[in-house]
Amino acid sequence: MNDYAINYRASRPLLDGAALDTAIDEARAALAALLRAPGGGEPSRLTEARALLGTLLDRRVALAAARLDDRDADAITAARADRDEAIAVTGALLYWLPAGDAAWPEVALTLGRLSYDRYTDPWPDAEPPDPDDLDAACDLLLRGARYDDADERTTLYLFLALRDRQHLMACPGDARALMTWGERLMAFPEAGGLGRSGLHDMLQLELLNRTSVPGGSWGPWGVRPTGLAAAFV
Repeated sequence: MNDYAINYRASRPLLDGAALDTAIDEARAALAALLRAPGGGEPSRLTEARALLGTLLDRRVALAAARLDDRDADAITAARADRDEAIAVTGALLYWLPAGDAAWPEVALTLGRLSYDRYTDPWPDAEPPDPDDLDAACDLLLRGARYDDADERTTLYLFLALRDRQHLMACPGDARALMTWGERLMAFPEAGGLGRSGLHDMLQLELLNRTSVPGGSWGPWGVRPTGLAAAFV
């Protein structure tokens, strides 16, 4: 594992409250200073700065999602802004990271998860879901996940994202991947919070839709994810 992969994992401090806010302000300022430097800054330092800021923003979004009052419009606006910034910073990190880097899969999973959270925004007055976010979520999660090593959170995100995209465009490849990852999710005792019997019913519905619904149209979507960002804080 290279130095960057080690640093990426080490840059995940479990801060909260004012300490987290201060760390984000400092990380944001450090990244901005590097970007203003002649030549755009040293690549390795830019990589570490983006990793740190993206990680801190991701944590603040997850904490906000766990605590938000749906009546607090200002807090919701701030959480959405943090999520958008986390997506932008993590996207830039992934763009400049070599595909063979040991940290690439983990960064891809983070960006895929954030993209799906934005697609399924559960808070009041959300913008209409953007299919580009769903495509990004599915593609990045599929590329970053390893079937035997995927944890429960990653497996749940993959299953739900593939299900949602399958309902939009009925792709045979997504249908196969959906069942594969659904079976993987079934291996976890809580099945990602869906419950094994609930997940079993969802898989049965997907099989029924594949075999009995003509013309690629789909029946009811079933359980809609709510608060995924907060579920694994």
